[in-house]
Amino acid sequence: MPWKILESTQGYIFTWLIGYSALWPQNLVTAPLLFSMSQKLGLIVAHRPGVMHPVVAARAFGTMDFLAGSGRLAINLVSGSSDKDLAREGDYLPKADRYARAAEYVECMKQCWSEAKSFNHEGDFYKAEGVRQLMRPMASHIPIYMGGESADAVEFGAQHADMYMLWGEPLAGTLERIERVKAAAVKYGRTPKFSLSLRLFLGDTDEQAWSAAREAEQTILDAEGSNRFLRSAATDKSVGRDRQLATVDQEVHDECYWSGLVKLLGGFANSAALVGTPERVMAALRQYRELGVDAFLFTTGVDGFWHESLEDFVVQVKRTL
Repeated sequence: MPWKILESTQGYIFTWLIGYSALWPQNLVTAPLLFSMSQKLGLIVAHRPGVMHPVVAARAFGTMDFLAGSGRLAINLVSGSSDKDLAREGDYLPKADRYARAAEYVECMKQCWSEAKSFNHEGDFYKAEGVRQLMRPMASHIPIYMGGESADAVEFGAQHADMYMLWGEPLAGTLERIERVKAAAVKYGRTPKFSLSLRLFLGDTDEQAWSAAREAEQTILDAEGSNRFLRSAATDKSVGRDRQLATVDQEVHDECYWSGLVKLLGGFANSAALVGTPERVMAALRQYRELGVDAFLFTTGVDGFWHESLEDFVVQVKRTL
């Protein structure tokens, strides 16, 4: 958790993504606790349609937004590419139907947040009568984040996403994806924003940065077969994963994009990386920004988590980009 940033930096909201898995602690419980710890913390709370009725989800998130203060909460709607993880929560809806369900889910939530009077909802997946929520988001809306590479994902994001989340790719592939989503959004009269997720390996010199990257690579190699998540997800298929793996024939793209961990981790775990000095990586981020990337989600290290070594760099990114 970036407590040093939250304690020392004035004027910024630093946003942390709380992911979702049936194996992890319930983030509807952990998120309010984290909000209570700092007014400078924003949270993107991942949420999977199907684990509860959208009216219940809307009430939970609406209450959280109201109590935290407007502008600090966003929802990462995860339709679910892992059949195994959905089955852990008793969800067996075929993958082909998940985005249709997600669309009804988010539309129902939005009506709960914006509608002051009681209403009824009846769709293909959900039904509710006399719906009214007394505590709603302060702005009558909570931003929806989502990602995905399939045609259904692009269509869903074009219609519903406020922030379309991209996994890291070389510059050319990133531009292609941005243009594809923007083109799909035209018919809805929408212009979603875009975030890019990257794992950073920084050093005072390029050599030091690459040493850190290679050390992480070797650690993962040494632990091959012991990662429970990767073992359980090894047979999961997704268009996004295949697209990630399409970059691994070339280890280094552009100036400092590294596909080594993408290959090693099978296209999972936010494994696309930038490697180099802070100046070199900042220059690469500036290029992504010029393509239309509005926000970045950074991790580092073997596990792809936050680490305090990124704090000074992230503050600099906030100031310059």
